[in-house]
Amino acid sequence: MAPLTAKHYFVYGMGNFASQLSWTMVSTYLSIFYTDVFGLGTGAVALLMLIAKVWDGINDPMMGLVVDNTHNRFGKFRTWLLVGTLLNAVVFFAMFNTFGLHGKALYIYVSIAYILYGMTYTIMDVPYWSWLPNLTNDPHERESVSVIPRFFASLAGFSIGVFGLSMINGMDKIFGNGDRTAGFRMVALVISILFVFTISVTIVNVKEKVTEKAAEHTSFKQIINIL
Repeated sequence: MAPLTAKHYFVYGMGNFASQLSWTMVSTYLSIFYTDVFGLGTGAVALLMLIAKVWDGINDPMMGLVVDNTHNRFGKFRTWLLVGTLLNAVVFFAMFNTFGLHGKALYIYVSIAYILYGMTYTIMDVPYWSWLPNLTNDPHERESVSVIPRFFASLAGFSIGVFGLSMINGMDKIFGNGDRTAGFRMVALVISILFVFTISVTIVNVKEKVTEKAAEHTSFKQIINIL
């Protein structure tokens, strides 16, 4: 395989930036948004997040099985990376909208949206990191390129952690009425658009070594044993 260029390092790593903006936004502010803005009970929100994490532990290896058994001309990593990004961007934006729901209907909607967020994030995240060994067969080069997405992840976490509330409040002053609902919604919209853009740049500019058949398949029985 041809050595990776600086462009490959950058565009592959950049793909992890907006996805981590989304993830940090959810992990840092979503519970506050649900309780303080939506007015949901803290116990219900905590239970929802616990259930979602348990399901995520089952969902991750299942997605790995799907990616492992995908073979097409576009590439198994790029295929699911694109599908997962588009779905996750939509669900991420939807989580910060009530669509006029109240009471029990809002609890049901929030539960479905949050679990779907974790599932669609997995559809995107598993192929992204699984793609790394496919980029180069040089172990030293692989170690070097793996640092770049983690740098972008740290940059995203820093950006949301330091400037997140300021962006939310600023957006709310422009588009909202002071309750921060519009602020959260508009920040989520910007991140969703940036998410699709950065992943698209990665997919277009980083080539995947497409194989017709995998050297070794992971079976469904092996996945069950892992779980």
